[in-house]
Amino acid sequence: MNTLKLSLPKPKTQISLTLLSLLLLLPGLNSCTIPGKNSTPTIPEAEKDLPEQRFLEFPGWLGFGTKVQQDGVSKFPFSPTSGESQIAMFSEQWSLVDPGTPLVAIAPGIREEVTLRRWQNEPYGCDNSPTPMATFNASQTFPEGAVWVLPPSQGDAATALTVETLPLERIPEGVLRRDPPDAKQIRAWEAGETIIVLEQTGEKTAMLTVADNAGTALYTNPVEILSIPGSYEKPIDFSQRFQPGIPQPIGAFQFQNNAVPLLVFWRSSFEGHSFEAVVPRPDRLESVDLGSVYYCAF
Repeated sequence: MNTLKLSLPKPKTQISLTLLSLLLLLPGLNSCTIPGKNSTPTIPEAEKDLPEQRFLEFPGWLGFGTKVQQDGVSKFPFSPTSGESQIAMFSEQWSLVDPGTPLVAIAPGIREEVTLRRWQNEPYGCDNSPTPMATFNASQTFPEGAVWVLPPSQGDAATALTVETLPLERIPEGVLRRDPPDAKQIRAWEAGETIIVLEQTGEKTAMLTVADNAGTALYTNPVEILSIPGSYEKPIDFSQRFQPGIPQPIGAFQFQNNAVPLLVFWRSSFEGHSFEAVVPRPDRLESVDLGSVYYCAF
């Protein structure tokens, strides 16, 4: 198979994608507005040709650090491959932006000016399927995983946080559902002062919880492993690096005036990869479907 699919098997809680949103990622986030203010965004003239941004309070676009080779050791199976660019976005929206356009990219410990290399169909997945991508050049290697790309005028609007594994004994009291907890049924991470926990609730189900470091749950969402009757019917096993339908945090970005970072999650499926964000709002955290990309036939 060598074409992008318009849909992929998803957990029931996800929203269906339109063709435009299929090519993942925030088509963007409108810039220059401080959360809670009703001011009109002011976009510098030099940035008016940049792609549309979706959310006023979070400027920028989501990209991914590339790997040099398709085969070999890789942190994430979804990482784009490129020997010439350091960042890639699965997006159709950069076709009218001039190569060489400057932007600012951030990842944990990195903030630097990058430039648009090109927009075109790039080979992706096990069949090297032509996939619309914007690629960017940087002076250093960016780590695999989520990279946030900002318009130059908003280059200091966010900080990338490291997402680290959190030991069971450091999970705040009140976050876990079972007492005593079963270490084999729990995965946990921390990003700054935010805690992310996956706790198995059944053979094929788990609960995703985002909490602060005091143990107050800010967001919960049930998740379920994907299955294909007669072909793939497995229980959740947190000893595996990844399983279809089970989310994993791959990036955290702390924006100004927000106590909780914007969290980016990845879910594998049988033919590709899906991405979503848990976004801080004034009164809650909200899940936003960022789209899916075809990788390989099951």
